[in-house]
Amino acid sequence: MFDDGENVIGLLLLGVCAVVGGVLIWQIVTGERLRYTGPDWLVWILLIVFVGGSLYGLVRGGGFGRLRRGRQWPDPQTGHRPWWRRLFGGRDDRKS
Repeated sequence: MFDDGENVIGLLLLGVCAVVGGVLIWQIVTGERLRYTGPDWLVWILLIVFVGGSLYGLVRGGGFGRLRRGRQWPDPQTGHRPWWRRLFGGRDDRKS
């Protein structure tokens, strides 16, 4: 299940949702309101990263990528290994 990293993004998203849910429950129980007092530029950077990543995923293969003809990732004929195997040096022994 976790040997090739396919679920890493899902686990990260689940962790973020758990933290946000815990904070929201804490706010409901205590009646407190959290207020962001950090730098304004951090909000803009996070917004740009989120929107940029969403557009990249949409164009790369999510939505508009399906309109292109030809090979789509993952395509076993390309010979490319997944990024997590290249980064962490995992072996690609399994045949699809």
